[in-house]
Amino acid sequence: MRPSALVPALLLAAAVAGAQTALNQAAEAYRSGDFRRAARLFADATEQESDSVKRADIRVQLAVTEFNLRDRARAEEALALALQDNPHLELVADFYTPEFMTLFGRAKARAAAPRPTPGPPAAKGTAALTPVAIRQRLAQAVDSTEVDTILLDIERLETTTPAAGLVEVLELKADAFDRLGRLEDSLEQRGRVAALRATALATPNTPVVPLEALLEGRRLIGTGRPQDAESMMRGVLAVLPSCVPALEVLGEAQLESGKLDDAFTALRTAMLGGEKPELWLLLGEVEVRRKRLPGARDAFRRAAESDQGNDRALAALGLLSARMEDLPSSREYLDRALQANGTLFEARVVRGQIALVDGQPSAAITHFQRALQVRPDDPWAIGWMGAAQLTSGEVQAATGRLRTGARAHATTFTLALAEALRREGRHEEVLSMLNTMTGPSAEIGLLKARCLIDAGRPGEASATLRALVAQHPSDGRIRYLLGVALHRERSWAAAEVELAGAVGMAGAPEFAKSAAANASEAGRAQTLLDAAHVPPPPPPKD
Repeated sequence: MRPSALVPALLLAAAVAGAQTALNQAAEAYRSGDFRRAARLFADATEQESDSVKRADIRVQLAVTEFNLRDRARAEEALALALQDNPHLELVADFYTPEFMTLFGRAKARAAAPRPTPGPPAAKGTAALTPVAIRQRLAQAVDSTEVDTILLDIERLETTTPAAGLVEVLELKADAFDRLGRLEDSLEQRGRVAALRATALATPNTPVVPLEALLEGRRLIGTGRPQDAESMMRGVLAVLPSCVPALEVLGEAQLESGKLDDAFTALRTAMLGGEKPELWLLLGEVEVRRKRLPGARDAFRRAAESDQGNDRALAALGLLSARMEDLPSSREYLDRALQANGTLFEARVVRGQIALVDGQPSAAITHFQRALQVRPDDPWAIGWMGAAQLTSGEVQAATGRLRTGARAHATTFTLALAEALRREGRHEEVLSMLNTMTGPSAEIGLLKARCLIDAGRPGEASATLRALVAQHPSDGRIRYLLGVALHRERSWAAAEVELAGAVGMAGAPEFAKSAAANASEAGRAQTLLDAAHVPPPPPPKD
């Protein structure tokens, strides 16, 4: 290669490498969900890519990223530039959402539409304000400023259009909002359109149900877009303010968005049209989120009373009763719910937890096994199965399951895992774990002391327990274990004092009194040994 050609070649190679680096970084940012960084890097990659076909492909990735950022105007602009780079660009519909393919179709139609030749301006109030003329102008608009002007004309047309022709105008308005990236405004208009169409098709004297919009609203909630569902339902309710199904979807969307007061109002309004179990269940969930547990219990009870076989209502009552520490009610409702539907996962796990509290590890294991049949890989259920096995003495089986549970729910299962490891004799591993743990000091300290006693280090255990006694002077478990540690140190009198002090305290074992008596006997035996005569010297030698 000639020296004069070397520098451009190196620059080209550097540009290609730079584009590849930006593209790789953009793809990585997109995979990790950092869409804003991905959009910036995809834009950088397009500037560095010299091949127009490859650049068009990068612009499509940029458009998808902007679409995920809910900026439809930028997404459509990226698609328009991609079509300029590659006029023959086609997308495989299986790889994109229907909404994105609609956006691509619109960008393609704009790219293919011939630019109008300048002519005399239309007189005010003439055909320029017809839906056909405005749609053509919208298809040919090149920037948001032009779309804003068209939107003003659409709103003027909306005020003069009779109800029978309003659907077409509102669809135009929604398209204009799409072009401007105002997705929530667009969805609200589409909700109005759906309600108007349902009204036109409804039989006289029958409820109007805009099924298309309701299904789309539930789909939006299910895909993590409750605010979009709320926008669509607001559009429906602008036309049909008493539509109970739309109020129900609106309340559910607001619940998912965390707008709890708004959700409460929407659901109570819906109930004016008739009380249904589904509405009471949603209202109960709103009250739970608002931390108004008595109100939630009343709502769930109303749901169960209106449909006595409703397993969801019974399960909700059982779970809430457990949260409110009303275990008798929780057992009753959860058992009824599980009898109606044995696959209720959360109800099954909580019922197993209650069985553990009741001292029934075998029953708990059965419940957790049933839960794992529904969700075999759920770490919460796996961890509770380990806890039940630990309680029933199956230490080796418990350890592996508790490790799985602790990886996902450290606060719930790490202490139980440490106890399982202690029972396996892995004292140093447990002590290392406990030194890094935060949580209830009494529980961690007790387990640490047990490990130190098991490891033959009763003096260290005594020091740990004395510090705990100062913090929790009425905890019988701590006083009893301190007595055990002192006994292991052969400090009989001190051990007797602590064991006797534990008697009657909350948490102390029932045999604390007999243990104190044993310590007393050991102390007396030690006293006798200490007072024994020194053996006589051997007889003198002849």
